[in-house]
Amino acid sequence: MTVLLTGATGFLGSRLLLHLLTTRERVVTVLGRGDPSHLRWRVLKALEAVASESIDAPARARLHCAGGDITRPRLGLASAAYGHLAETADAVWHCAGDIGLTGGRERMFRVNVQGTKHVLEFSAATPPECRLVHMSTIAVAGDRKTGRVAESDLTDSHGFVAHYDESKYQAETLVHQWSLRLDRPAVVLRPSIVATDTQLTDGAPGHPLLALGKTIATAVQGSGLGNPAQTAQPGNSKVVRLLMPADATFNIIPDLYATEAMLRIGHDAAHDSHGVATFHVAHPVDTAMRLITEVIEARYPGLRLACVDSLPDPTATELLIAAHLRGFLSYSHHTRTYDRTGAVKFMAGLSDPPPIDREYLARALNLQIPQQ
Repeated sequence: MTVLLTGATGFLGSRLLLHLLTTRERVVTVLGRGDPSHLRWRVLKALEAVASESIDAPARARLHCAGGDITRPRLGLASAAYGHLAETADAVWHCAGDIGLTGGRERMFRVNVQGTKHVLEFSAATPPECRLVHMSTIAVAGDRKTGRVAESDLTDSHGFVAHYDESKYQAETLVHQWSLRLDRPAVVLRPSIVATDTQLTDGAPGHPLLALGKTIATAVQGSGLGNPAQTAQPGNSKVVRLLMPADATFNIIPDLYATEAMLRIGHDAAHDSHGVATFHVAHPVDTAMRLITEVIEARYPGLRLACVDSLPDPTATELLIAAHLRGFLSYSHHTRTYDRTGAVKFMAGLSDPPPIDREYLARALNLQIPQQ
């Protein structure tokens, strides 16, 4: 018996796969694009980048790969391979998805909605005791700006910010319909912004904060503020405006905590044999955008980042940031919080992570802050 996992080369999928192979010692079949040998090479490369070391022989032996595609009928597999995987699976972890916050609707729905539909069809062919774990996101709350989002909440009444959150909402809806139609249980995990403060090696999947750090670094250095020693000179300062609320917050959660929480909920815990159980894997304390801007300003002493409600006569630097961080900025207008009651119950005593501080953010953004 084995776990079938999709999305193994992504940031979160690779971390979950590593822990399934090493801490849970499970046999895992990874479904992904390409022939199995090349897929295995890509997966191992991602795992070694995540682990910062070679994967030992026992873990390698537990890793199997199947070349397929969730966007195609029958997962792009031959009938015999499809049937064998379905017969031998005792868990399906659907982690694959398009997470581009500004992606086009057609592409986003093809991967996140149609792909989920195909994974659900596969899961319907598995034994009744096979557990389905669907990776969603707190973004399914759409454009709901205030209040506390319950883990059971799933509605489109607030509208959506982008095609991303709409597609993930539609995918979750499909999971509920599948569960009701077949009278089978499912576990839905909704992580917030998962990040790591570990220095990533070449080939490691990136995460949202790292992408933010790279964009800011490119924009700032292009404006002539790339050298802290130069920018520290008196009078040599520059204000860059960000189109977002001054009191914006983001829910950022460390990857090691998120991974362990998800495995305790989705793999270790016993759940009811009917219906969909949904869990917010989120930090109990939000991170203020002001803390993020302070870390960036510390890296570039001649820079001041100002959060503004409008952006008249934008500079080239501001236009670059607005274009490349459009998705990030679009999701900054919410003050809602996320209930974690169910998640905490099934985490088996896992302690909450400490609040995200400046040192963590500096490492996660990959910004070296000059010594004072």
